[in-house]
Formats: sequence, C-alpha cells, structure tokens
Amino acid sequence: MIREQLTARRLAKSVADVVEGLELRRPAVVTRALLAGLLAETGSLLGPDAAAERLVREGWLLSLRTRDAWEFVPAARAGRYSSGDPWIELRAVLAHRPDAPVAVAFESAVWELGHGLHQPEVPVLAHRRGWRPPVALDLMRSATYDWRLPTWQKDGLPVWRAATVAVAAAHRPDVQGDWANADHWLSEVLRATTPDDVLAEAEGRGTATLARLGHLAEWSGRHDIADRVEELLPGPLPVSYLGPRRRGGRWVNRWRLYDALLPRR
Repeated sequence: MIREQLTARRLAKSVADVVEGLELRRPAVVTRALLAGLLAETGSLLGPDAAAERLVREGWLLSLRTRDAWEFVPAARAGRYSSGDPWIELRAVLAHRPDAPVAVAFESAVWELGHGLHQPEVPVLAHRRGWRPPVALDLMRSATYDWRLPTWQKDGLPVWRAATVAVAAAHRPDVQGDWANADHWLSEVLRATTPDDVLAEAEGRGTATLARLGHLAEWSGRHDIADRVEELLPGPLPVSYLGPRRRGGRWVNRWRLYDALLPRR
C-alpha cells in the first residue's frame, strides 16, 4: 500500500526502501545518520551521501542550510513542496545537537503557548550565554538570555514556559516584541502560570526587573503575583520606581512603567 502511494514522484528502485522507511517514520528533518541507519536496515549498497543526492534530485528531500540535514517531503504533499515550517532549521540544528542551549522565546513563545494574536513574522529564539547560534539560524532573531525554569517540548521544540515569558518581558522589554497587543497576550501568559513559578524564574534578577515585573503582574490583574514580587524588593525604593495606585479602597505603593510600553486599558 505504501509503495502504491509513492508513485506521484519519480522513485528510483535503489532508494525505494529508504523512502518507504521515511514515510513510516515521518521525520520533519532527515539527518545523515538517519539515512545511514535506513540504508543499513534495507541492505542498500548506497552510501548516505549518494542516497541523499538522489533523494534531493527526485524531490523526496529538500536541502537545508544546516549541514548533513534535509527536510523530508512525504508523498502526501504530491510535489517538491516545503512544509513552510518556520522552525525547520532549528529542528535541523537540534537533530544534530539535541542538548543545544536554545529555545523558542519571547513573542514566538507567546504564539507557541497559544496566547498570541498572530504569529511573528520573524521567529524569535533565545540561547544561553556562551553559546553561539550557527549560521543556519541567522535568519531568525536571537537574544542571549539565561532562563531558570526548564523548557517544555512542543512538536519536538524546546519552548519557554509562561513564567519565563513573563519575567523575560520585564527583564528584557527591549527584546520582547508585540507590546501593542500586550493587553491580550500578557494577561493570558500570567493567567497560565503560578506565583511560585514566576518567583523561581525571577530569582536573582535585578531590582529594575522586579519592579517592572510587579507592575506587569498588577496591570494584568495578577495581584497575587505582584504581592509576592513586592516582598523581594529591598526597602524603600527611589521615587522613579514608585507611584500610588488605588486597589480595593486603599492606596498601595506600586510600580510605574513608561506609558509607551503598555497600551491603555
């Protein structure tokens, strides 16, 4: 049955069993190591380089910028068409280096978490200090950031958790995009996390970050998070940080944020 479905494109006999194996596995990215394993399983005399060249020529693999990695084009696409996956190069990098300290971050993480109004035009990722993104990822926007909480996996990609997104927005507001729609995504992100996770992610951050984080939490209606963050702040703060805001019939000291940063509610 599978072989009957593989006739829309030319399929040389020498790689037919390899394509059948790929159809069964459906990997988004095919590495040289995966090809070598399939060739060994099928008893083919072809080497992985020759098999890859033939599969690219016949339209079953698409070349990527990442070396020794290709995008698989299953028969269901009925042609040499890419999936349009904006993360295909990141997937290729992770296929070679699964422990690379990189993650989907900032507004891209907002989208992948399901809280964004639109997908960012340019994918955004973050990497830990000391790691240099390969050239294959230079079409993406990247930033150095040391997050605390472990990422979660979505479709094989490491994605920041909601608490990390919230704290990073306060710590690096210059990198965080889509502030124009913050009245939607910021509230959603903070509703999707807990005070404990936010504090774990905020541990060790500076006073300015905590002040902004407290303001963002209160502005989003997460007064429980704002109260916990306030406990971390040292003593009295300069007036540039503080401003009275009324809540529940009493005046409390809360943090101001530049009006240009957040839309008015």
